[in-house]
Amino acid sequence: MQISFDTELFSADESFTRISSRQSQEYRVRAKYALTSWLNLNGDALIWEARNNVTNVNNLQHNRTYGISAILQPKDEIGLEIGYDYNDVFSQILICFVSSAAPTGPSTVSCPGVTGLQQQLSTYTNLSHYGYFDFSLTPVHRLTARLGANLTGTSGSALLVITPQVPSGPLDSKWLHPFGGLEYRFAKGWTGKAYWDYYGYHEDPAVSTATGAIISQDVLAPRNFRGNLVTLSVKYAF
Repeated sequence: MQISFDTELFSADESFTRISSRQSQEYRVRAKYALTSWLNLNGDALIWEARNNVTNVNNLQHNRTYGISAILQPKDEIGLEIGYDYNDVFSQILICFVSSAAPTGPSTVSCPGVTGLQQQLSTYTNLSHYGYFDFSLTPVHRLTARLGANLTGTSGSALLVITPQVPSGPLDSKWLHPFGGLEYRFAKGWTGKAYWDYYGYHEDPAVSTATGAIISQDVLAPRNFRGNLVTLSVKYAF
């Protein structure tokens, strides 16, 4: 087993901008483990924390990523790589904005020191799940078949106090990319390939952080699509 760890620590008494952190910590861990001659496990974690939580700023941020993967090859003719990643992004900060409406909640107050502006805590969250697998099989010497997929699901929210009914867009979406194909070595140095790829993207309805109501994605310009791609090719290696 091999494990590596490193970290970066930062501290300052002032900041250049409101979103510049005054303290931050970053931790990185990576691990590799050969369980058997045909099974290898890998894991990694990255944790970044930052803050500038002084009065009238209240800025907190983090980015946390965790991943695990495995490579299996019990025989030369069979191989599988599979993995999963989880990503958690968060930030918050006090913002001031122009609004003619009266404050609607306890978190909305007049911006201190400035007339005509309101202050509210603006938050952003993004949780992402990513998984993949790639399987290969060589049933005969000249022929190899592959099947795999890359799949991503994202959920999140952003407090948009100026336009709270704006769809969350990519913050609530799914990305699907399955694929498969055949490779045939019909002569020395020559390989014919036939592959299929499917690309699918879909944005889901979201819940308003301001009202709790369900917000539909833009019906006039929906950002949903799918496509099928077939590729035929010949490779010569020398």
